[in-house]
Amino acid sequence: MTKRKPRSDSAASAIDAMVNASKPLPDIPPHVRLDKRHIPFWDGIIRARARSEWIETDLVVAAQLARTQYDIEKEAETLEAEGSVIENNRGTPVMNPRHAVLEQLARREMALMRALRITGAAAGIDPRDLAKQRNLERQSRDTKDELLEDDLLAS
Repeated sequence: MTKRKPRSDSAASAIDAMVNASKPLPDIPPHVRLDKRHIPFWDGIIRARARSEWIETDLVVAAQLARTQYDIEKEAETLEAEGSVIENNRGTPVMNPRHAVLEQLARREMALMRALRITGAAAGIDPRDLAKQRNLERQSRDTKDELLEDDLLAS
């Protein structure tokens, strides 16, 4: 018989959330390429799920998502500077091809988010329970951060 996970509103879940919140975020796998430009996206993605949900293969996909989100921001910034309509070689106004690039990147982003189960229900898990678990850990992380800011907790 398999051991059941504690309910998200149980004391055991609250303790698990506090323990996980006190731990650092999972590290980027050593075989994955991310640089400092991608880190803000990585951090946001990693914080979207409870720490206990991350496995190494998911961390690889999270890194791909972080790079994709960075690419979306860079392309959007360039598109904004160039404008939605540009002139082709003949001087005819045409839609900027960056729109197609952004569309492709947005599709990739959504596919990666689905793969990570960041949006929608995870297979076999009640989405309400998953949301409660993630929210509980997020609240615990916020509490830990507040305590660190007030120098009430040793880092």
